[in-house]
Amino acid sequence: MKRLLLLAAAAALAAGTGSALAQAFGNSFNGLQVSNDQPIAIESDQLDVDDAKSVATFTGNVNVQQGETLLKTSKLVVYYAKKPEGGAQPVKTAAAMPGGSNEIDRLEASGKVYVKSADQVATSEKANFDMKTQIVLMTGNVVMTQGENVARGETLTIHMDTGLARLGGAKSGGRVKILMAPNASQPAQ
Repeated sequence: MKRLLLLAAAAALAAGTGSALAQAFGNSFNGLQVSNDQPIAIESDQLDVDDAKSVATFTGNVNVQQGETLLKTSKLVVYYAKKPEGGAQPVKTAAAMPGGSNEIDRLEASGKVYVKSADQVATSEKANFDMKTQIVLMTGNVVMTQGENVARGETLTIHMDTGLARLGGAKSGGRVKILMAPNASQPAQ
């Protein structure tokens, strides 16, 4: 994430402060990957499954936990692949979805999305997690924090497999805003 998000900001600021935040945000979302060796726990007020369309919709106080990564939202739509009849087996995730498949294609979260991984937090109005491409797109009033460091924008694109990210302003001329605390501690690696 540091390569794209904070390159310009780090160059403009003192080397100590810039590099500390770049390092901190650089590792922010490595924990968002779906792990094959950790269970995924999902809780919500309601679950509706449309197995014919391979869709599971969780609504009301949705909490998703895997390892130290937590996702909270109002609504989570999970698109999953049906178990293939004959042929090759799909790439499996840790949790089986209705229909017997372990392959999640994508997740769509809406309504005050909150993601926490270790000491990093990201919030937005919506988020789409494409499990095949390993890309997360968070949109609508995106705020990322780690300690006293804060980054704000309208869109956040995260490549979960590489940790690279891009924070963008609104298309109507909005700008990205970053606040870096001078004495922010560097996360343990």
